Amino acid sequence: MFSTKRAYLILLLEGLASSGVQMVTIRQTVAFVGSSVLCTSIIISCFLGALALGYFFGGKTAPEKFSRALLFNLVGAIALFGIGLSYPFVSMFFLSIADISYGLPILGNPLVHLFAFCLLVMSPLVFLLGQTVPLLLNTADQETRKSEAAGSSTAISTVGNVVGCLLTSLVLMYFLGVGYSILVNCMILSFCVLLVLRPEKTVLKPMLLSITSLSLAVAFVANVRMPNQLFAATTPYSDIRVEATDGGKRLVINRSSASFIDAETRHGWPYIEMMKSAIFADDVAGKDILVLGAGGFTLSAEDTKGANFTYLDIDPMLKSVAEGDFLGEPIKGDFIAQDARAFLLTNEKRWDVIVVDLYTNAATIPMHTATFEFFSLVSERLTGNGKAVLNIAANPRLTDRYSQTMDNTVRQAFSRCITDITSYDDSLQNLVYLCGKRSSGVDRVARAYFDDTTRVTVDGYLSALHGSAR
Repeated sequence: MFSTKRAYLILLLEGLASSGVQMVTIRQTVAFVGSSVLCTSIIISCFLGALALGYFFGGKTAPEKFSRALLFNLVGAIALFGIGLSYPFVSMFFLSIADISYGLPILGNPLVHLFAFCLLVMSPLVFLLGQTVPLLLNTADQETRKSEAAGSSTAISTVGNVVGCLLTSLVLMYFLGVGYSILVNCMILSFCVLLVLRPEKTVLKPMLLSITSLSLAVAFVANVRMPNQLFAATTPYSDIRVEATDGGKRLVINRSSASFIDAETRHGWPYIEMMKSAIFADDVAGKDILVLGAGGFTLSAEDTKGANFTYLDIDPMLKSVAEGDFLGEPIKGDFIAQDARAFLLTNEKRWDVIVVDLYTNAATIPMHTATFEFFSLVSERLTGNGKAVLNIAANPRLTDRYSQTMDNTVRQAFSRCITDITSYDDSLQNLVYLCGKRSSGVDRVARAYFDDTTRVTVDGYLSALHGSAR
């Protein structure tokens, strides 16, 4: 039988690791399903459901078996945490299920893949950890009321949950990366195993210690050694790596080819060159250009032409990786590590050009930067003659609801927009929107030309005359 202090320490550490599971799952799946409220709701729902089942079945365990059950649960949780949430396993899972379900209605949806991952990997892990509270209730003194024992145990575990959320996301992931975050949480659970084993006299002790040690070793290889070979950096937001390609380098962020740079010309992807043509079409010397979504900082890789570039990205590690492994030189411009919408809300400076190129993975735009309110905020932060240059992944044929609504959202937020495309394929492509600042003095929707007037000829002539004069 454990002392009350020992039981409370186990509960605190278990609660800490349980929250770590949730934070790590959200982070590890971003590269495959993106980051959205839908993804987070699936993960939290599965987490809470598994926790409830753990409480329920843990309470049905016979008192004389609680120590053995607790030991096996903790050892199993270490193996599941260290292997099941490692990047190599997560990548294998999502790529395999995507291949199996390719072309199938409903089953091919990435959210279904996330749900399957939560049910098969995360939920069993949480289920095992969730049994800790009812199992340790057996350690309460006989004089202690059941309600008091249950309340104290749940409170201690919840305090661990709170600390675990902050520790994993704000400290471990930020300073050590995702791999070490998983390893540290596994070590915390291993310490719990030692706390449970210490007063126990069981022939299983050597076997359990061996399994725990082996699980930690595998967790170290899967979460530290292998990711270090795959990525230049793993941050709370992204897995970043640089790949050599024919004639240049490719910057890959969360499995998305975020940037390319030609070794000789310093050119980027076709849509980047399209954006540069729009930005530098006018004399930009001395003008201020804000780039939301830094990518590989390629917009100014060739020449700034006298413009003042300010790059903004939520990931503070992106600049050092780009300078050291991708560009091979310091970026041309300033860098700010901050959320794009938060920056625009708190900074009232007006910009001559604002570039929006924000993604969490290959096709997912952060929800709060893909709405009418956000694009209206971009418009407000433009100078009177300023322009917005937007990269939107959508179907150029506008044959699906998302592409149609996205196109309409952008056009409502600005006074006038034209669209340039890199391909007319019936799939997601980079659509570059070139838009002007919305103004009450300009009709948001231009009037139409009709047969009963000559306006189309006169306006066309004046437009051509203005163009030739330039």
